Amino acid sequence: MLKRLTDVTQLEGLVRYSRGVALSRLALAAGFVLLLVMFTPWRIAALGVMEFGLYFALFLATELAIRDPDPVRGHRRLALRSDVLMFLLVANACWIAVQIRLYDRPETLVESALLAICVLLFAALRVHLTRVSYVLGVVPPALTLIWIAIDWSAPLRPGPYALSMTLFVGAVLLVTARQQVTDRALTRAMQELTRKNVALTQAVNETRAANRAKDELLAVASHEIRTPLNAIIGFGRALRSEPMSPRQAELAEGVLDGGQHLNRLLGGILDLARGDRLRAQLDPTSVDLRRIVRGVVRVWSGHARAIGVTLSVDDADPTLSFHVMADLVRFEQTLVNLVSHALAVVSPGGAVTVRLAGVAQGQTLRVLVDVIDTGPPIHPDERAMMFEAYERTRRGRVEGGTGLGLRICAQNVALMGGEIGVDPPERAPQGPMGAVLWFAFDAPLAFAGTRAERRPGLDAADEIRVLAAEDNAANRRVLALALESAPVALIFAEDGAQALDLWRTGGFDLVLMDVNMPVLGGREAVREIRKAEGARAGQGRRTPIWMLTANVFPEDIERYRGDGADGALRKPLDVAALYALLAEVAQARLVET
Repeated sequence: MLKRLTDVTQLEGLVRYSRGVALSRLALAAGFVLLLVMFTPWRIAALGVMEFGLYFALFLATELAIRDPDPVRGHRRLALRSDVLMFLLVANACWIAVQIRLYDRPETLVESALLAICVLLFAALRVHLTRVSYVLGVVPPALTLIWIAIDWSAPLRPGPYALSMTLFVGAVLLVTARQQVTDRALTRAMQELTRKNVALTQAVNETRAANRAKDELLAVASHEIRTPLNAIIGFGRALRSEPMSPRQAELAEGVLDGGQHLNRLLGGILDLARGDRLRAQLDPTSVDLRRIVRGVVRVWSGHARAIGVTLSVDDADPTLSFHVMADLVRFEQTLVNLVSHALAVVSPGGAVTVRLAGVAQGQTLRVLVDVIDTGPPIHPDERAMMFEAYERTRRGRVEGGTGLGLRICAQNVALMGGEIGVDPPERAPQGPMGAVLWFAFDAPLAFAGTRAERRPGLDAADEIRVLAAEDNAANRRVLALALESAPVALIFAEDGAQALDLWRTGGFDLVLMDVNMPVLGGREAVREIRKAEGARAGQGRRTPIWMLTANVFPEDIERYRGDGADGALRKPLDVAALYALLAEVAQARLVET
């Protein structure tokens, strides 16, 4: 028997099986022939030589099958040839056994029986081939064994030897019949497993291709959306610093808040689409939660008025500072999803109130945010299902959608180490109608005017020469406006090739490099700069290079660093981060001098 299950329905499996039989039996047949030559007449030894030749013919049949250009035809021909050859092999071996039995010596009875038994056991192994092959293999040795066991002086008298041989033949046939069922079941299972493996491999390849396409789409979406968004936020920030009437200042603040909110929302959506939430980490920064809550309400107020719903803020602790270290994106995303859910279920004429409360506990602030609405009440049995994706509660059917928004809220709050839940309608000031969706978390207190919010070390600094490679005119204007009050000499290049030529003139303290540019991309330009610096090692300092791009996924930043960049700044432009980087450059230049 082969050491592993062989699928003989395929050419490769049948060749492996037949070749294994031929090669293993050739050595045995050679030894058998030697014994026959030594102890039997030449006519019996000649039959042994014929047995050896038949095994060699079986080996040649496998070679012919391998060389057949048509695998199906090769399998069919090998199956037929192997059946014919195996029948001849078994018949020849049985004839040898008969000749040994007829040889006039007392011990020939046992020897011939042993030979017939070996032939029977060998032929029984063909049970996992075809039924025809099995019958052709086992019938000759079974009849030969019974013939050897019969006492021909009294052929009708059932002697013990004949009964034993009959029982032995029956046992072999019964065992091999059961083996046939097992082998065929295993073969079918193997075929099914092979089909499933092929389907799984195909599905994995399709999934990988889909993931690559998704990543490419997300990268394009990130770049194409954030590029104009960078201009909106940059011009809004510049507009806010201009003299304006109170009404104009309010509108400019709304534009800026809306743009920043859209930028953070876009980042959250892209992270969710990429599956980053499975390996998400908090990014705490100094934020004013009161300002964020009011900004969200201001952004959504227009939509609320359009659907006839009153949206307001309830500041429960107006004297309490809400400057804390928290993840701005996750806090805002959670609040937006709760407000969006409330507005979707409240009927015209209703109201949604965002209530902000907190309790100071030493250097930590316990933050509680309630989103109170006048929509349908939430049944007690359904409150535990509110934050599960795809769970359709009665209130969820009013909202529509899949419930992913509330599921994201639960994930965000869990990541922040907080709690989220639904309170019974009694807590709602409107009475039995409505619901209160809330979340709470602890955050360390922070101080306004942190290093990221100031512009450290630049007022007294000498002029910093900055080379900025940017192909978008609006983005160049935004960068110029952001740095117009800073001691910076800003030189623009419109593609990577221009940036490389300007860098070769020398004297730059910092290079800001966009990624997607014509003629020569930003990554290629960075590699060329680092290559040139390596060629003149010891003849000049290493220029800090930071990518200024909308593509700032973690794997993108790793690729930039692999190209030789020192880091990446995100678009839309974070002015505080840019000034912090300029301060570091100025400080490093002072240390060098």
